[in-house]
Amino acid sequence: MEIWQYLLAAAAGAGVLALAVRSAVIKRRLRLERDFTRTLETVLQPRETVKVVCPNRHDHWILTSRRLLLETKDGFLAIPFSKIKSLQGQDSGGKTTASPGKMARLVVKTDQSHILENRAPEFASLVRQLKQYRNKSRRKGKNKP
Repeated sequence: MEIWQYLLAAAAGAGVLALAVRSAVIKRRLRLERDFTRTLETVLQPRETVKVVCPNRHDHWILTSRRLLLETKDGFLAIPFSKIKSLQGQDSGGKTTASPGKMARLVVKTDQSHILENRAPEFASLVRQLKQYRNKSRRKGKNKP
């Protein structure tokens, strides 16, 4: 065989290898998404509905009708709206902002601080609805005797 035939065979082999790797990555992503959905369904309480699912770098933030769920390596961390002390939005320069469209990150303060980066289109919707539910929860708490 000549050198160009070896190069052609190597290029074809590299193409097949690239397609196999791409297929494996796609299958893994679909499996992880399917597993996430299954585990989320087991965490939800009766008559609790999912409002927004916002993907973060390595996890998801889920806003439900009753609480905020943060996906962790071990499972989910549930934060009821009444336990949220403050919501603080920051723009890309680090200045405080109240506009969900201008936010680069959201800091949710409970006993700990949790930070959500603006990496998905669902971010603005999550912030808007989270503020709304938190304010509604605080009004209910003040009206109780």
